[in-house]
Amino acid sequence: MDKKWNLQDIKPARGASASRDIEMNQSQPPRKPRGSTPAPERPEQTQRTDGTISLAINNGTQKKRRGVLVAAVTLVLIFGSILAASYLLRGADITVYPRWREPNVNAVFTTYQSPTATDQLAHEIMTLEAEGERQVSATGQQPVTEQATGLVTIFKSTPGVQRLITNTRFEDSSGRIFRLVDPVVVPGSVAGGPGSIQATVFAAEPGEEYNLSAGNRLTVPGLESDPELFNAIYAENSQPFTGGFDGQRFIIDEGELATAKQALQMQLRDTLLARLPTEQPAGFVSFPDSVAFVYESLPAVEYGDNLATIKEKAILQVPLYRAEDIAAFLATATVPGYEDEPVRVDDYSVLSFAYQDATTASSNIANLESISFTLAGRPLVVWTYDAGRLSTDLLGTNRTALNQVLQAYPAIERARAEIRPFWKRTFPLNMSEIEIIEIVKEESE
Repeated sequence: MDKKWNLQDIKPARGASASRDIEMNQSQPPRKPRGSTPAPERPEQTQRTDGTISLAINNGTQKKRRGVLVAAVTLVLIFGSILAASYLLRGADITVYPRWREPNVNAVFTTYQSPTATDQLAHEIMTLEAEGERQVSATGQQPVTEQATGLVTIFKSTPGVQRLITNTRFEDSSGRIFRLVDPVVVPGSVAGGPGSIQATVFAAEPGEEYNLSAGNRLTVPGLESDPELFNAIYAENSQPFTGGFDGQRFIIDEGELATAKQALQMQLRDTLLARLPTEQPAGFVSFPDSVAFVYESLPAVEYGDNLATIKEKAILQVPLYRAEDIAAFLATATVPGYEDEPVRVDDYSVLSFAYQDATTASSNIANLESISFTLAGRPLVVWTYDAGRLSTDLLGTNRTALNQVLQAYPAIERARAEIRPFWKRTFPLNMSEIEIIEIVKEESE
């Protein structure tokens, strides 16, 4: 049987031959002729396992374009963030350097409850009270009668002086009678105001009912025959009357009583000193060493068998000075060239205070018309200005107008401004966006 041949067995398929031809050409690339221009970059060829070829296009140019675009977007975002932050943080900071001096103070000063001259410094007396009790041993009781005493201010609302003798009677609205301890001469009215003088009185009878509270008005019964003079002369007590007693008191060992009183008084003293910073009115200045204490023993009461409860009252008094007044007073006395401008003292603790009379610290200073003391130290005296008014004057103005505005503020030596955003040339129109920053002494030197 004749064998039949298939044409495919004799002649290779075109596809296979083409594959071999391409493979041979890839293994032996043609040489470039000398002096010829480099051919443009061709796509990279890759032969797959199935014999086909894939072409990879070079994307280097596209990557460069993409990098430039990313960088541009990043810069835009950064710049936009800066602009947004500048807008959100918009405003102005005004750094002010006020005038200041640091005088050396070491002198004796006198202040008054009722100044009579413009160069005298006034003080007010702040009073705090506290009571406490403690149990002690008692050996019995004894009868005691004591008359209340107190200080009054006697006024005369008509011209001319009036002499009042010892034992002159004063009567309160309830008919209780008190008498003068010493004679006094009451001054007449001056410049439309009543004349006045302080004096001590005692109760006509013993008893606790004569322990008057503060704020009573007392008349002089002996002047009733002269209605005009009777209405012109009267007295008032700014402090309570104390000491009145009529009854049995416990007999207590003196040593034990003294020890218990001392411990109780120290406890009350600490209590009042702790209250002072929180109860002192705003805008006033006091000195720690100016505090004066007075103690009163109240009647003891029965606590149990052979025990008694002693009671003590502590009265704290301290002179207060208006902050602006004492600052100007010190500047007048110690700063050459000072001309009554508004000033402040930043820290009064640098000044040491001492009464001229050491006994003043244990006396009722409310009874003193004047107080003399020594101040020593180097206080920082700073000229003051109206920061709110300064902010108002700068609203909406050009930043170059700052020096011109400062001419109306002699208390300010110099100032500088920082406006946000940085490209703005005018101050904000809203006061809440202007902040005044004060720097004293350190950077202005």
